[in-house]
This record gives sequence, C-alpha cells and structure tokens, in this order.
Amino acid sequence: MYCPVCGKDHICYAQDLLSRRHDNFSPCPDCNRIIRNKSGPPDDSPPPPCHCGKAFIDDVYARLYLLLVDTGLFSGDEPLSSVGTPLIDPGIFLRSPPFLPSRSFLLISSVFDDATAHRAYHEVPQISGILNEGRNPPGIGDRVDVHPPVCSEQNLLCGCDVRADLFPTSKGPVVVYKKQGAAHIEFPHGSDPKIRSVETAIRRVHPSLFVDACSGVGTLGIAGGILGVHHVLLNDPWYAAAYFSAFNLLVNKDSLGLDECTFTTDFLHLSREKVHDEPLQVAEGHGSEKDVEVFQGRMELLSPLIHDHPVLTVFDPFNKKQFRQNQSFLSGWANTVGGEVFIP
Repeated sequence: MYCPVCGKDHICYAQDLLSRRHDNFSPCPDCNRIIRNKSGPPDDSPPPPCHCGKAFIDDVYARLYLLLVDTGLFSGDEPLSSVGTPLIDPGIFLRSPPFLPSRSFLLISSVFDDATAHRAYHEVPQISGILNEGRNPPGIGDRVDVHPPVCSEQNLLCGCDVRADLFPTSKGPVVVYKKQGAAHIEFPHGSDPKIRSVETAIRRVHPSLFVDACSGVGTLGIAGGILGVHHVLLNDPWYAAAYFSAFNLLVNKDSLGLDECTFTTDFLHLSREKVHDEPLQVAEGHGSEKDVEVFQGRMELLSPLIHDHPVLTVFDPFNKKQFRQNQSFLSGWANTVGGEVFIP
C-alpha cells in the first residue's frame, strides 16, 4: 500500500504486518548486543550493522550521537539519551531492546537541524524519519473555545513520519497507522487498559452502535468493530486523526469483515482545513454484517447522525484532566443520544 504522505510503498495490510511482527526486531545468530550507558556519552565507536542489515538500537543512538558531535551540534559531553525519543515501526510490545532493520526507527528530537537530519537519514539506514520536537503535543489544544483553535504539529526534517502501532484485543491486534508529527504518542503494552475497558463495556451493553467520539487514529473504534459490534462510527475534529481513522479501516479491512472501504475525502483536502466543525464524512466501509463510518467534526454535533440503539459511546480526549468540555459533553450526549457513554 502507498503512503498518503510520502507516496512510497511502505504501508502493510494488518495481516501482512502481523505475520512477521515477532521476527521484525529479533537478532540473527551473528548480531551483537552491547547495552550502552544512556547517562553519559558513548565510550567507543559503534560497530557497523550486522550482515543481516539490523543494528542494535544503542549502536544506532551512538552513531547519531557521533554525527551530532561531528557537525558541532553536540560538544561530546551530553548524555546519549539527549539524542531524542525513539519510536520503532511498527510499535509493538517488546521484552528486550530491539535490533533495528532498515527504515524502522523514527526519532523525535530537539537537537537536529535540517542538514544534519538529512545526513543522518542517508548515513544511518535504520532511520525512517526525524521529527523536530515541538513545545506542545500535536493536535488541537485544550482551549476548544478559542477561534481559530490552537493547533500544533511537529516539523518533519527528513524521511517520512507515518508509522504503525499494534494494540492487542481478545480477538487479535488492531494495527493503526498515524502521521506521528500530527498525533500524540501511545506506546503499545502487553495489555492495553483502554481496550480492556472497551471490551468490558461491549460485553455488558451489547450495543447496536459503537461510537468513538474522539477517535484519534481509530484504535478504540476499530477495536469495537473487531470485537463484534455491527455498526461503528468514528469521529475526530483534527484532520490527521480523522483521515488516519479512515485509512486504518482499509488497513484492518479483513479483521473488521469489510468487503469494501470508500474514501469520500482525501488527505490533501483535509489538511487545508485542519479542524472541522460540522461533521464531514471522510470514509465508509461495509461488509455483510458490518458498517463503519468515519467523520471529521465537533463531537457534540454528531447526535443527528445517531439512529441505532442501544448506543455505546467511548470518549477519549488526549488530556482527560484539563479538557474543558468533558462534563458538558458527557451530559449533553446523554440528553441528546442516550445510551451509555464512558471515558476509558
């Protein structure tokens, strides 16, 4: 599948990605693993990648560190950890540090400039992209009453920042791709508490419709479809969240039981108007026993689209403590839509 951001063929359907996830970051018999001290500079130069093409993550960090010293961005006294925050692609729960194949490592860093980032991309084959770390998390700010809304994205310095995460459910993993510079970080664990709470609620309510009102890139909504709810509606006001919720329907098409998946709005169109008020349909998917819809818009305006009952709604804003509309949304939704609504 072709990436909607860079246009390259590095996107996999869920079943293809899942079939090789256990071997992706495993060493071959000749790979060497040397754990480095992250609180100081590297003691020596890292070895080249193994003949299998993989390199231990600490060695990749050391190569990046020495490159930063060579370009004058580091003095050589900084700790190894100051290179940046690593994200592997695909993101999976690992019990030991990974051996990185080619283009499997996205770095979020405040250290790199454009020239050094491009040099790193060409000299370190494990790098898939480098993002300039912003002061604010990507997405829409908590002040939803500000017009226009405060929106933040991280600047991509090199490569591509579209990557996947794998989240477990009792019916098999959900694979979600995201444009990482426009989405907050979620680290997959052996068991995901949000998905567990969704499973518990679905078993209790047996809903005809599952609404993921603040869907992000679609993890909980797609999980609801995989867990057996026949009609699923996903919505997010942020352009990259809504689009990748739609894109991930296609990625998880077989797991969801969809025969077709149709995009009604493309990524370029959504990126021109990053936040949408009146719900705009982005995609729909249909199967013999499954209907899934994706919208971009304000969640409190979704109620005219709700017809099925009983309804189960999950509301998962990025900042649950500071999100100012929590209580007003929950009470308003209960009055206009009904059913059960919960924060996972």
